[in-house]
Amino acid sequence: MNKQTGFTLIELLVVVLIIGILAAVALPQYEKAVTKARFTEAIINLKTIKQAKDVYILSGGDNPDLDELDISVPTETENFTFYSADPWNGYCGPTAAYKKEKVCLCYYEATPNQGGCNGTLVLSQNQSSHPADRPASFDYAKLLNIPENDECACY
Repeated sequence: MNKQTGFTLIELLVVVLIIGILAAVALPQYEKAVTKARFTEAIINLKTIKQAKDVYILSGGDNPDLDELDISVPTETENFTFYSADPWNGYCGPTAAYKKEKVCLCYYEATPNQGGCNGTLVLSQNQSSHPADRPASFDYAKLLNIPENDECACY
């Protein structure tokens, strides 16, 4: 007798189906994790800029540009462009513009004080003044657990 070994077509189809289901679940989660990492980098840079700006203002300076601050934060990364102030926000906090989609991060304070900015980190999506062409592909505020507020202006 001649015994054949191997897998049947049905068994192979089941394996391919299982791999397809796993890929369909894993890829969106991977994309969200990568996006969170990109925005976390931007948030860390924004906090650094905000703290340096507060120190600069408290030591008697006026609204500084990024190059006037004693920090080593780039004005531009692969994914974000950073500004030291948001003119629509009373020059309160620094702003980060996401290059790929219309998303801005900033520190917003309804009534900025003279001794720096006590504002909270907020996110704006799909503003017409944003330099990017693509609208936001999903709800970044929900993904990052940051309040959404249309007061940020990326210019």
